[in-house]
Amino acid sequence: LTTVCVFIPLIFVTGLAGIIFKQLGFVVSITIFSSLFVALTLTPMLASKWIKKETYTEKNKLSKFYLLGEKFFKKIEAVYVKILDYALSHKKKILTSLITVFFVSIFLARFIGQDLFPNVDTGDIDIRFALSPSARLEETDRIVKKISKIYEENVLPQERKTYYGFLGESEKGIGVALGFEEGANVGEVGAKLVPRTERKRSVYEIADVLRKEIEKIPGIESLKVIATTPIKQVFMAGKGKIEVEFIGSELDKLQKYAEKLEKEMRKIPGVVDVRSSFKRPRLELHIDIDREKANLLGINTAVLAQTLRTYFYGYEATKFREAGDDFDIFLQLKEKQRYSLDDIGEIPVPTMGGKLVKLKTFAEVNMGLGPVQIDRKNRERIISVGCDTYKRAMSDVKKDIEKVLKKLNIPKDIEINFGGEAEEQRKTFSDLGLLLVIGMILVYMVMVGQFESLKTPFIIYFSVPFAFVGVIWALLLTKTHFSIVTFMAVIMLVGVVVNNAIVLVDYANILRARGLNLLEAIKLAGRHRLRPVLMTSFTTIFGMLPLALGRGQGGEIWQAFGITSIGGLLLSSLVTLVLVPLIYSIFHKEK
Repeated sequence: LTTVCVFIPLIFVTGLAGIIFKQLGFVVSITIFSSLFVALTLTPMLASKWIKKETYTEKNKLSKFYLLGEKFFKKIEAVYVKILDYALSHKKKILTSLITVFFVSIFLARFIGQDLFPNVDTGDIDIRFALSPSARLEETDRIVKKISKIYEENVLPQERKTYYGFLGESEKGIGVALGFEEGANVGEVGAKLVPRTERKRSVYEIADVLRKEIEKIPGIESLKVIATTPIKQVFMAGKGKIEVEFIGSELDKLQKYAEKLEKEMRKIPGVVDVRSSFKRPRLELHIDIDREKANLLGINTAVLAQTLRTYFYGYEATKFREAGDDFDIFLQLKEKQRYSLDDIGEIPVPTMGGKLVKLKTFAEVNMGLGPVQIDRKNRERIISVGCDTYKRAMSDVKKDIEKVLKKLNIPKDIEINFGGEAEEQRKTFSDLGLLLVIGMILVYMVMVGQFESLKTPFIIYFSVPFAFVGVIWALLLTKTHFSIVTFMAVIMLVGVVVNNAIVLVDYANILRARGLNLLEAIKLAGRHRLRPVLMTSFTTIFGMLPLALGRGQGGEIWQAFGITSIGGLLLSSLVTLVLVPLIYSIFHKEK
């Protein structure tokens, strides 16, 4: 029940944590209830049939393996009893040492980097770039082909599987709807590498090599080289690791401070692909209509706009069908007529009376600059400066960016927010933090109901802090970052690590009820429950070992879960065997 109490609240979690872990809550809860039913019914029945009283005769000797194992466990029990005797005789010394270790570990936790997700090597590379807003499609096409050539030159034939390139914009703007950028000046080159077991370099190393080569191409104003799964990109709507949002009413002021931050961010170690959401003005064709002349000639503005769109962008007039195949008939001016100011003035425009009038008769055609887009958030104008990270934790880079923002002395009328994965991490960690607190309360309530005491569950809870200590040391030693997956493992540990202490304390209570004094009950309970505690701990640890090794495609995402679980279980189990009996002796008086 203590384990189920931790997982059931997962079913009700919303946001990103709910999307990822809701099914986990369902599956684990149902599985544990099923195993509980079997343990209380089928297992006792099978034990009554299969386990028989052994009669040790010369013909029926115990196996050598059993004798060696028994000898080994007897030695462990003897060592453990001595350690327990020493701990009960030197309570202050042991408690002081453990408390010191706990607070030192909490201090060291600040050196653990934080990310939203663990870095997963699935072999996906996505290169996105943007040229000047005025760049033509032909120029973007040239850059796409150049990047494809760089890819072929820097990625070995045995490392690459497939690659592709596309540019421009979709007819219905699907990319924009998903949070990606589209336009004649925007291009993308993607690649799929062979599985990581078949190559020496990681996808992140290859992506960094490509990034350095592509940055040398003149004309690229914005570049983003992503080495992650397409699903994660859709989750984050194309946003980077860290997005700093400048929100205010004066666009010029926002642009000024955004450019300052962009310049300083490029100097921060571990920061790559710095970019701004502000788009420089684009060269545009301006058609200024003389309203009076247009009215006299009978020119409708809506008809004029549709006519110009058909001439320049094009219009699907109908379809041609032949042998069951459909072919679009697309109307558009010839290319030469679309790129000359003089020819544009000669374009015929229909009037309401059915006549054709040249455009220059009632309008002037000029070239000028115009804004590409103005972003808004909560009715206020916004410019965001984003970046990704390489070989540094997102939390460390964010701290450096916060220091830079303080130095910029940004006025109070400009609001600063963090977006991207940094913002999503804050929300998700907040949800999981609440889940951790609820889980701990529910576990305590279950134990109160089991022991019919408020004091006994409190004693058992002393095993939980050292599970956190084990997690800290495991993450530090393996250089693993704290992520949403790691947080989930910590929540799971709260419901699991108390089981060993429950077994120990419950048996001590039984022995005291049988008439043994306090110290005798504690020592005997420790010796008799050593094997069950070690058995439950190591079966769970060995079960997590395949996850901790992180083998297979995408194994990194669950590797952090395995490392966290093993670290917490291992240290908590060892400390529980000493600390819980010691705390039990302090809280209970001899009766």
